[in-house]
Amino acid sequence: MKPAKIADYGITEEYGYLPSYDPAQSLSPGNEEWDQFGKDLPKLLMGTNFRQRVKALPQFNINKLNGEAEVQRAMLVLSYIGQAYQWSENEAATVMPAVLAKPWYEVGKLVGRPPILSYQSYASDNWRRFDKSGVIECGNIGLLQCFLGGQDEEWFILIHIEIEKKAGKALKAIEQAQEAVVLADAEKVEAALVKLRSALAAMYEVLGRMPERCDPYIYFHRVRPYIFGWRNNPSLPDGVVYEGVDHYKGVGQKFRGETGAQSAIIPAMDGVLGIEHEKDELREYLMEMRTYMPPAHVAFIQAVEAGPSVRDFVTSTKKSFLTEVFNDCIELVANFRAMHLEYAGTYIHAQAQATPGNPSAVGTGGTPFMVYLRKHRDETKQQTI
Repeated sequence: MKPAKIADYGITEEYGYLPSYDPAQSLSPGNEEWDQFGKDLPKLLMGTNFRQRVKALPQFNINKLNGEAEVQRAMLVLSYIGQAYQWSENEAATVMPAVLAKPWYEVGKLVGRPPILSYQSYASDNWRRFDKSGVIECGNIGLLQCFLGGQDEEWFILIHIEIEKKAGKALKAIEQAQEAVVLADAEKVEAALVKLRSALAAMYEVLGRMPERCDPYIYFHRVRPYIFGWRNNPSLPDGVVYEGVDHYKGVGQKFRGETGAQSAIIPAMDGVLGIEHEKDELREYLMEMRTYMPPAHVAFIQAVEAGPSVRDFVTSTKKSFLTEVFNDCIELVANFRAMHLEYAGTYIHAQAQATPGNPSAVGTGGTPFMVYLRKHRDETKQQTI
């Protein structure tokens, strides 16, 4: 069994799953109107006739996109405009107009993701540094794109971006732990797990800062409504038709909405620590989330899962110093999940159901999230050695 090497999947210790370049801040000439429309989104959503304005946009020129960063920028802009089109009015749109649907689908094919806003565009490709030589962390980063804007929306996403940055060391530690298992070197396994523990603690600390500038009421009523998908959504029982996309043959598509479950961090941690989830709807949902992740990130998770087992090594070596740090890592993953569950309670469950399209019992990904998150946390806790 081969250790998973992050470099094989475009992942770096410095940036984690974030791109190793600063994301493109605009699109090249040929798509200026789309680019500006994205930048003006908060203003346009406060105006009238939003859907008519989208329909009036010129044809999107995919052949004018220069390089990887711009392709990702295009996916971000199209995804934000698409979600805004869907949720800008009280009544959900059952048809996505061809002017938007066709390029969204085509650019989605280029990045290997469906035409809906997913975590990669919402967070990982959505930042710029104020000080270009400074660190990617809250205080030195701002969003490139938002829906309504304001402190709460900005902070909610920035926290996720900093967590992704902090995860870089954890992802490198996965590689180092598996390499040490191949060498049967207990001390190197311990060093890798100590590094993993430190990175998980740093991620947990960042997540703990969410309430500083993101208020539960504002999140529920202003931030969350725009990120719902068209699956398990009572206001879209037949999904959404992507006009002009021949591949879908006029059939309504039911894609999941943006959710943190589309980040590849925790699946990789589950993989390296051998944390298993019972075969049920929850596990199926987690596997389904991989279709919304960049294909390279999915390939990395699979390589981790197929790689040398750190859990088996720790169990068979029977060294207390190894068992202790391994269990610390499990506890930290459980704590991360527990904090997420706590936030789901305060930010969503406790908020009143204001509109039919913003149900408080179902997550943006279209699941009974409180049940799922609680089960995740409990399953994780039970898997210490």
